[in-house]
Amino acid sequence: MLNHRPLQLAISVTRSRAFFCQLRWGGRRTCPRCSHRQLYRLSSDQFKCRACRYKFGEFTGTYMSRVRIPLEVVAHLLYLFVLGVPAYRVRWYVPINLTTVERTFRLFRQALYDRAAQKLEALRLSGELELDEAMFGGHRKGKRGWGAHGKHIVFGIYQRALQVVTFPVPDRQWQTLHPLIERHTERGSVYYTDEFQGYVALELRGKHERVTHKRDEYVRAGVHLNGIEGFWSFAKTWLYHYRGVPREYFPLYLKESEFRFNHRHEDLFPLLARSLVQLVPDH
Repeated sequence: MLNHRPLQLAISVTRSRAFFCQLRWGGRRTCPRCSHRQLYRLSSDQFKCRACRYKFGEFTGTYMSRVRIPLEVVAHLLYLFVLGVPAYRVRWYVPINLTTVERTFRLFRQALYDRAAQKLEALRLSGELELDEAMFGGHRKGKRGWGAHGKHIVFGIYQRALQVVTFPVPDRQWQTLHPLIERHTERGSVYYTDEFQGYVALELRGKHERVTHKRDEYVRAGVHLNGIEGFWSFAKTWLYHYRGVPREYFPLYLKESEFRFNHRHEDLFPLLARSLVQLVPDH
């Protein structure tokens, strides 16, 4: 008979603080305002810059400054989040209420979302690119297909053997998709799409290969959409175990799925922990 008592917190307070501080400062604290290295340690456990007199804590200006629970609990929640344990099940493992767990998990997703947004500004995909759209959302009554009410339309670009990037879009018209393709792909790339007529103009940017699904064609001498369709399957399967995603937070969950897919062969814990101790970007 299994014992279902809550797990003991695996990381002590001291080790948790040392771990996050090492990620934040890399072994050498500097003033976040002027980058000066000479600091005073105050009795309040803060630091004061000798040059500009700025006072700051270990995690001032980072996502960690928004957390209102002990660091060892944050570390344990981060571990459970990486494993994909839903917030409603975490109560069996960590002695804090569901609202706090949900707020902390949302902070983790916000860190991933902001990280992706920062990288997206300079992202230019090239080579062999698969382009496709998908719909996310549970079963709805009424009209089905691309015009279904209450669904999320997502446009995705998959750079073969490397990464995927996704964009929630209001529709799948060329006027909506073209600016994203123009901004985030390089001319001269090889574009793989389905037979959707909105992609006809891709021939002006590079080589364009189509897969005709209406004729039951899915693979033709290297011409296929298996990569991007594999991501759609991965994302929908991952989101299913949440048993519903709040509509206003869908972009955060989408970027979480994108992050997990792009780093599926890596240890996610240090990657996410490093995102949490980065400075919060201005919105």
